[in-house]
Amino acid sequence: MPRLEYKYLFSMRKIDQLRKYFLPYTILDGFSVHEPDNNYSVRSIYYDTSNLDFYQEKLSGIKRRKKLRIRGYNEQNSDSVAFLEVKKKNGPTITKIRAAVLFKLLTNLLVEKDLEKYIINGKSAAHHVEDAEQFFYYLQRFYLNPTIKVIYEREAYYCKFNPNLRITLDMNLRSSLDVQLENFYQEDNLTFALPGKAILEVKTTGGMPAWLGKMISLFDLHLQALSKYTTCIDTHSKYERKLSRSVNGLARYNEFITIPKTEKNSKSC
Repeated sequence: MPRLEYKYLFSMRKIDQLRKYFLPYTILDGFSVHEPDNNYSVRSIYYDTSNLDFYQEKLSGIKRRKKLRIRGYNEQNSDSVAFLEVKKKNGPTITKIRAAVLFKLLTNLLVEKDLEKYIINGKSAAHHVEDAEQFFYYLQRFYLNPTIKVIYEREAYYCKFNPNLRITLDMNLRSSLDVQLENFYQEDNLTFALPGKAILEVKTTGGMPAWLGKMISLFDLHLQALSKYTTCIDTHSKYERKLSRSVNGLARYNEFITIPKTEKNSKSC
């Protein structure tokens, strides 16, 4: 079911006050509640074209967009699961599909593309093979390549009175140009983005309750078109040498990041 997604950037100095305000209306989700600090690490490798078309579409304000990514959580163990995700956005409306695979078998899946063999399917994931087919369709149609690894900590809550309303606090946004799967869980040579800031996300299938609207007004939160992917790409664009030395061969993206596509393609008069 399509959901609405709203994002707000706020100072980490406000985080304790924000929690104090919305805690009476919310409960920790099933992932956060089992973590010592009530947050878990979210790790993603984002895919894009050689021209960074998905990045450019976001900067251009295109309403209908998509993102492809491989996502995992926390630290690696023998049972770690990764997800092939396709997230589509039309203004504030989002839809997301995902297919699960054991991380230790992910490379085999990407090479062999044998969905029936590697995709985890079951009663709670009846459409995972179909979702994986869509992931590979876009991967091949647009000639997508792994572009950047993005990591952050997430603290997630559900509304006590409406389980379709979810609030997340995303902190310590950081990234790396090392997109090799064998280094997916490593955190070497990370570049931090949005220092001293965090992102509050609201996802819902309906309108906002009065208490949430009041909180947004009280804390002077402003709706923003935030993208962790483009934010991290912009951070790396400041370090051209680092980008050109990337062990992942991402130097070919350098010209597209530092020179706007419209300028690159324009002809002299």
